[in-house]
Amino acid sequence: MVANVTWPTDSLWPLVNNLGLEVIAVAEIQEPIAVMQTTIPFSLHGREGTVTVSYESNEDPEAWGYGLLGLTWPISLAQGLPVLTAQVSSPLEGYAAVMGWVQVVRIHVSESSTSLVANGEKAPPGDHSWVDGPPHLRGLGVPFVSFGPCPTLFDAPASTESDIRFVADSFLTASPDALISRRSQACVGFRWGYSTEKGRQPELLPLSPLDEDDWTQALPVLGETFPGWDFGSGWLS
Repeated sequence: MVANVTWPTDSLWPLVNNLGLEVIAVAEIQEPIAVMQTTIPFSLHGREGTVTVSYESNEDPEAWGYGLLGLTWPISLAQGLPVLTAQVSSPLEGYAAVMGWVQVVRIHVSESSTSLVANGEKAPPGDHSWVDGPPHLRGLGVPFVSFGPCPTLFDAPASTESDIRFVADSFLTASPDALISRRSQACVGFRWGYSTEKGRQPELLPLSPLDEDDWTQALPVLGETFPGWDFGSGWLS
């Protein structure tokens, strides 16, 4: 998400951040990408709900609020990259409807990648992963991108690097006791992202559902980043 405007390993370079859907090569189309929308079902506390995901190319960063962020680099670096909104619908109410979005980001930085910012520091090449989150919650021990009754996930990443592959695993999580203990377990998830290459337009990666094995693979980085939390294995239903 755009919240990750600084490299999580404390380097100074900023890097922000199939359900029948095909890979979208932005370079191959002339008009802005139409909004893609899909609905993913889930079960929580014995009730059925849905997550409706809207996924499109960012043709106007200003319209998505980038102008308010006070960034030190041009907001045009978000243009052509994804804009994603995931809205939760559930018959649950009150404390029973309290959930949190947890997002694990994996980025591959090519050896040939260069900074798109004048005098910017090049990102370390190779594979990197971290738990995403907004800057104002960083260091507070909060694992969520968003939290509350039927929370909405919004993300619109930008990149200051020329050649990367960004993959985000977004999990809707909840606690068996709503909000009493520091426990959070996934009940549904999906994967999305983008890739960039110097001299070419960005490519949005296909939106695809995640399963319990994907949540299991996310547990090590979640446990390392938030040792005070218990992230249960398997889907919570």
